[in-house]
Amino acid sequence: MKITKKQLFISAFSILVVLLVVWGFLPSPVPVTVDQARVAPLEVTIEEEGKTQVADRYTISAPVTGYVLRIQHEVGDTVAANQELFQIQPVPDLISARQREIAQSQFEAAKYRRQQAMEHLNLSGEEKRLADLELQRIQNLFDEGIGSEQGLDNAKLAARRAAAQKASAEFSLNIAEHEIQAAKSALRSFQASGGGEQISIRAPVGGHLLKIHQKSEGTVQAGTPILEIGDPLSLEIKADLLSADAVQVRRGTAVRIKRWGSDTILDGVVRVVEPSGYTRISALGVEEQRVPVVVDILSSRQQWQALGDGYRVVAEFIIWQGDNVLQVPSSSLFRMDEEWGLFLVDGGSARLRRVEAGRQNGLHTQIVNGLAKGETVLTHPDERIEDGVRVEIRN
Repeated sequence: MKITKKQLFISAFSILVVLLVVWGFLPSPVPVTVDQARVAPLEVTIEEEGKTQVADRYTISAPVTGYVLRIQHEVGDTVAANQELFQIQPVPDLISARQREIAQSQFEAAKYRRQQAMEHLNLSGEEKRLADLELQRIQNLFDEGIGSEQGLDNAKLAARRAAAQKASAEFSLNIAEHEIQAAKSALRSFQASGGGEQISIRAPVGGHLLKIHQKSEGTVQAGTPILEIGDPLSLEIKADLLSADAVQVRRGTAVRIKRWGSDTILDGVVRVVEPSGYTRISALGVEEQRVPVVVDILSSRQQWQALGDGYRVVAEFIIWQGDNVLQVPSSSLFRMDEEWGLFLVDGGSARLRRVEAGRQNGLHTQIVNGLAKGETVLTHPDERIEDGVRVEIRN
């Protein structure tokens, strides 16, 4: 039978219609966004609000029950060591034999604290001497091309920390000396006849007046806080971390201090992770276990001279760093029982891949095994994505 052109045209048209119908019923590709697995630096950090505080501060209290005369100083004034701060008129009628015994005990305790402070000063002085020697030794090795830059940085940090500890020990010794003088003044007031002798309270150390609890004159009980003295140059930062985060922070952990009112990011280091936590109720009414962490500021004073006592800052604790880390966006990963999974793009289709994930910082996650550099992964897979589903990239 001879096939005519008309029959050929009808046959071709019929086949085209069938193909169009089949193509119309095929599932359309799922639009997806993708990214590539890349090797880059990765940091894992913990961010928490904190506030500044003067590291070495001293609260001046009334040594005896009496009448405090009006304080002439103002908050922020600079005071020198042994400068008169205020005067108090003892009230002998309120002084009992028991109070006299307590004052005697306080005098003895102050002498023991002075001895303890002297021992601490001697120890910190020896630690500073050894730290300086170690810094000089490592500096010599580094100059000869033997030592590492990291070792030199650690030695500089140790020497700086030792110097700060010695300065704090000297401050503690000055405070102990002042406590002895205050206790002596209290004992002398017990022997004053008629309460005519006024006691002059002097500054134990030089610094600035941070707070004045009682400006006006009036009667106060022994031990009532009157004012606080401190050195604003010795600022530190205190941040209360969740206990689950605090266990990842150690002494010496690097800290970035930011959002304190300037675009400048300050360098800091963890000095103390306190061994005892406390319970705090969050703004949502949830009980949280918090642990206080104290951070020393390492940046020069010129960079943060606008900061004062009790200012808000944000501390970013760097708990892990890696220079060449294979990583993908964290949004591309999902749980598969006890493993992690993601989807790759292969020839226009999604392919399921099981991987081993490592560290993550919220935005990116380290891939330890199961993926190669440069492979294309889906960044936000949804319930429509399955193994073998056709996809269309729409970045």
